[in-house]
Amino acid sequence: MKKIGITGTIASGKTTVSILLRKMGFSVFDSDGYSRILYQKTNPCYQKVVDLLGESILDEFGEIDRKKTAELIFHNETLRKGLNAIVHPAVIEGMNRFFEHHQKEDLVFAEVPLLYEAGMEQYFDEILILACDRETAIRRMMEDRGYTEEEAESRYAAMIHHEKDEGGHVTVLYNDSTIAELYEKVLAYVEEKGVA
Repeated sequence: MKKIGITGTIASGKTTVSILLRKMGFSVFDSDGYSRILYQKTNPCYQKVVDLLGESILDEFGEIDRKKTAELIFHNETLRKGLNAIVHPAVIEGMNRFFEHHQKEDLVFAEVPLLYEAGMEQYFDEILILACDRETAIRRMMEDRGYTEEEAESRYAAMIHHEKDEGGHVTVLYNDSTIAELYEKVLAYVEEKGVA
């Protein structure tokens, strides 16, 4: 089994690539989706997050509001690091269980937006980085996520950019065009691995 991490800049198409890979029959771990499970009241991480960030992040039902949480940690490095120290180890544990469950498959993927920030490179045989130009990212955030231009600019500026090739274990896919073109690039990528 070859484990491939999917990461990249904001609005570069990571989730779209994950959807395309699933349609091709590949298993893809969704780290953001898994982190939502960690925020549920029944999960041990829930109370740790509330203890760290305070009850202001809760909605009227006592659930953790991801938007409030994101706004709180976006401007506070100490809280962001504290939250990551709670969430990242639990995500890694869930991802490793996912890999074990799919160990008979030739290629298994994990979409991890904060792969480099979380220092998770060692868990993958290869890394697939999605990239797009700044203007494309800003436009997508405004169109798809309802951000104002100022919010989109701010989110983009805060990102760590990894469009560099760090050796044979990293592939960069540029996604500035259509989904059809992206599909062709993803198909070519997996065909190169000999498993399409």
